Amino acid sequence: MPSTDLAKYLMAFAVFFVSCDNNQVSIKGDIDYLGDANLIIQHQPVHYKYSPVISDTLEVSGQGSFSFSSPVFSRTIRNLQINDESYPLVFSQGSDLNITIQRAAFPKNVRVEGYPEAWDERYNRYLTEIEEIETQIPIEEEKIKVGEENNLLELSERKFKIAEEHLAGTPLRDYYLKAIGEYLVFKVRAIEYNQRFNESFDADSARNQVFSLADSLSFFTIESLKAQRAGIRDFAHYYARTFGIYDSVKSAYGQDLSEYDIKRVAYEELNEKRIQVLDHMESRDALAHARMYLVAERIGEQDLETATPSYEVYLEEFSDYPEYTEFLTYFYNEIKSVSPGQPAVPFSLPDIEDNIHTMKDYRGKFVLLDFWAGWCQPCLEEFSYMKDIYANYSRDDLEIIGISNEADSLVWVQDINRLELPWVQLYGGNGFNEKTFKAYKGGGIPFYILVNPEGKIARYNDIRPSFNFTTVLDSLLSEYKNN
Repeated sequence: MPSTDLAKYLMAFAVFFVSCDNNQVSIKGDIDYLGDANLIIQHQPVHYKYSPVISDTLEVSGQGSFSFSSPVFSRTIRNLQINDESYPLVFSQGSDLNITIQRAAFPKNVRVEGYPEAWDERYNRYLTEIEEIETQIPIEEEKIKVGEENNLLELSERKFKIAEEHLAGTPLRDYYLKAIGEYLVFKVRAIEYNQRFNESFDADSARNQVFSLADSLSFFTIESLKAQRAGIRDFAHYYARTFGIYDSVKSAYGQDLSEYDIKRVAYEELNEKRIQVLDHMESRDALAHARMYLVAERIGEQDLETATPSYEVYLEEFSDYPEYTEFLTYFYNEIKSVSPGQPAVPFSLPDIEDNIHTMKDYRGKFVLLDFWAGWCQPCLEEFSYMKDIYANYSRDDLEIIGISNEADSLVWVQDINRLELPWVQLYGGNGFNEKTFKAYKGGGIPFYILVNPEGKIARYNDIRPSFNFTTVLDSLLSEYKNN
């Protein structure tokens, strides 16, 4: 059952959505094959990661046909989704759309009849023309990180030019604006790497040039920021990194320090730089949106004591933006419900031999919950430290429980056998929608929860086996045994 805050949040959305207009959009269509996947129409959430997902799962017949209708109050974009792939649909009042999907090609080659113009053909051409660029960009990203010659910025600029050509004058303009944001983020990231490998590089001048470029491309407008989704968070984050903060922290604490730990160790300094970006917002609407994103990230990544002041200030200053304040209130209370001192989330999950384990089975000792998957390299990098920890502590004091988010259980079994992890391994599956992970409001992996012997949360994702876990656990064990 949803929490009270979630129920209120969803109810407010539903009332607003249905009451604004009675005009319907109707769709029908065919898909050649779906298999075990679901065909979903997803609403655009307020926040790309922390908002509750509002979606409709379409019933697909054995012959592959489906239909759907919904009220709309203005032209809007909804995402047609299969697994991790999505295709944008333009919903307009009174429109009837007929959709044809080739599952093997999805999201390419989707045909949509019923648009007043051939927006589906434009989007398909866009996807086709950026396909090679999308393949090459990750390769060039790795080159820029180590100071090798690369053409990352040229590729990214070409992508947004292609988006401009095909989508700028259509209701799918958001994808053009999003491509601009990606290009600007790469421009900012290049500053960090250039000054790392080139002592004479003028970072101040480069930062000013990026801001001028961003202004010329209207990046800081409310229209652009909404299209970016996480773009303003990424821009502010990588802007803060251009001041050498990451390199300084690694020099002090060691090169193996994870990005998550750097964000916590250097929070004040990084945050001071991030909020400088807010000075460039072109309107109060844009400022409210950008600050909402930064406050949400703070709630999701920092302890509540650190996040609360900026959260409370936002609620007061932007009370006239209820969509944002209601979301932040919902999210803040969700995180508060899994903060230290709250009861651990109950679970009932199988191990590799189908034996069921529950959280209650491990009362009387500290338990480290490790949410992971075999494709997550930072997860794997922690395992050597975890093996040492597991060997150095008694099972009367500490148990480690791995909960896998791996979507494919056969892959999980292969990972367990390959990695030879000695602690308890349980299978949750379902990716980031794994039930226990979602109940803990996890945003990414590796994700760690430390539960105390009374079954209450002792630490919430602010510990790392490679960084501070041993120090934290020793202190908690000493306190527990002395009491």
